[in-house]
Amino acid sequence: MFRQSGAVLAVVAALGLSATGCGVDEEALRGSTDTINMSLNTDPATFDPALAAGGDDYTVARLLFDTVVRKDSGNRLVGGIASTWKAEDAAHYTFTLRKGLTCSDGSAITPSVVARSLTRFASPKTGSPGRTLALGSATATFTADDGAGTVKAALSAPWSDFLTGLSLPSAGIVCPAGLDDAGQLAAGKVEGAFSGPYTLTSSRPAVSYKLTLRNTYAAWPRFAKPLRGVPAEHLDLTPIADYSTIATKLVSYSLDVGVVADENVNRFDGDSRFATSSASNTTTYLLFNERPGTVFASRPDLRTAVAQAIDAQTFSDIVSGQRGSVIRSVGSAKVPCVNTDRSSLVAADRAAAAKKLKGVRFRIVGTTLLRGGNDYIAEALRKAGATVKVDSLDNANWATVTSAGGKDWDINVQGDNNMMGTLTSSLLRVMGPPTEKGGRNKMGRVNDEGYAAVDRAMGNLDRAAQCAALRSAQKSFLKRVDAIPLSTLPSTTVVAEGYSIRTFDDYLDPATLRIHK
Repeated sequence: MFRQSGAVLAVVAALGLSATGCGVDEEALRGSTDTINMSLNTDPATFDPALAAGGDDYTVARLLFDTVVRKDSGNRLVGGIASTWKAEDAAHYTFTLRKGLTCSDGSAITPSVVARSLTRFASPKTGSPGRTLALGSATATFTADDGAGTVKAALSAPWSDFLTGLSLPSAGIVCPAGLDDAGQLAAGKVEGAFSGPYTLTSSRPAVSYKLTLRNTYAAWPRFAKPLRGVPAEHLDLTPIADYSTIATKLVSYSLDVGVVADENVNRFDGDSRFATSSASNTTTYLLFNERPGTVFASRPDLRTAVAQAIDAQTFSDIVSGQRGSVIRSVGSAKVPCVNTDRSSLVAADRAAAAKKLKGVRFRIVGTTLLRGGNDYIAEALRKAGATVKVDSLDNANWATVTSAGGKDWDINVQGDNNMMGTLTSSLLRVMGPPTEKGGRNKMGRVNDEGYAAVDRAMGNLDRAAQCAALRSAQKSFLKRVDAIPLSTLPSTTVVAEGYSIRTFDDYLDPATLRIHK
């Protein structure tokens, strides 16, 4: 619920007044101090953490469901439901759980509960997009010992990103009540499903999602740098796709926390009422649908022509308000082992592109958050002679369409939120199991050479050996032109005075929202 009347805000907006001046009572605008109002980009597509596929799915999953481990700063992990853990090697792990933890219906979170939930997450039948991040192509067996308070994980093949993968919101522990009713779990209607700090108490698509703090919750992580403040009794999450609207609602105190990724960030420069922090974990690149029967299947020459027709810097300037930077792979320059060699990319050559693209028909799909970039790609290809249809969809629908498999699109303007901070996370978008088989690969072809290199990297705990293998994987997809690197999309989290949220190595953790009284 917004904490001030629309009439007051309308007067403020109409007169062009700051909420801190001209007689407007700032404290009255702020209202209650037990609620935090935060924006979402769009409606969550699911409340089943295992099926989370978009940024807003991940946000609600992090708030409603705990994971066995959590991300901390410096690429470290900290305990969540687990108090300690041990990796015998890249395929065998033991987790010791905290005692006394409960689900939202009061039932105990035991090793058996955790093992059952993780088994479902890891099952190919579940179709979790996060599965390959945590396991690659391996299978996993989880063995509970309720007496000892432990869960053992055994992978059929090594995967050194396993622990980091279990910190993902999609690996959230679903309590038995939710596992017993998967359909209602996805709709957010199983009151006893939640293991995290909040429960979902109201769901109004396109309007708001209200979450309430669990008074019995006791699994707050012990971060290296302790959090300040207190968790909000209530969270009100409002879907807002337009960055300008988010910025306006922040300055008028309709929102306490919002994420902005374009020139609207400039509205907060020098404004002491707000704190800002930036992250560059989201990258953008073009993905081709290479499933049998599509226009790009077995056509690297056609994919090369698309790369020749576009300019990554122009795209970057459009989508980020000149705040982004071009990339040479699917990950940002901050990600370990990422390619930074420009010579690996296809050089611009519009004349050569026109010879291949004239008269070819393409269907482009992208998220509304990248609408200007989607339109630029379409126009660049039209100038090269192609006939182009472009659809900009809200984030949830875009994620659904591009993850479903099939032939409904040809080029996807991919916005990739790399929460893990690992190169593997983004590489699996262009190699490995396809989305229709539970993987992350949206292009539909496995790329055996590239994926074998990823497997070599994940089977080794030595960073130098990992990087050597990951460089081979990147050379493979760049040579095949399975994807065209574009740019980073810096996002700025804006937080009103009196509130805070923590970012860990470019990962914004919504469960760290706090009120400072």
